[in-house]
Amino acid sequence: MFTLEIDGTPVAIIRSNEERARELLEVEGFQEDLRTMKSDGRPLWSGKAESLKLRPATEDEVETFEDSMDEEDFEDEDEPEAANDSQGETDDEDEEDDVDILFLVDIDDEDEA
Repeated sequence: MFTLEIDGTPVAIIRSNEERARELLEVEGFQEDLRTMKSDGRPLWSGKAESLKLRPATEDEVETFEDSMDEEDFEDEDEPEAANDSQGETDDEDEEDDVDILFLVDIDDEDEA
């Protein structure tokens, strides 16, 4: 797992291999999300490439991620299993390309102004 820091602040944990995590940082759509998503009324990222840093996640960050995923799995138990089968990819492809992101900062609700 890797942590995305923006201007020295840990912003998100990315569960993937290092190559996929670095590729994610170069995806225009992800960069646009970072520029438009806000925390405490401020954009997460100014758009300056040098302010993005990827580093291995700390033990505490990994634990936070795993705790969050455990809570999510518990909440998903009430959902029908068929919803998971509609992706059309094999399990091997899912695991190889799987990238999960957990934001460590509170993201402002878009409806709130």
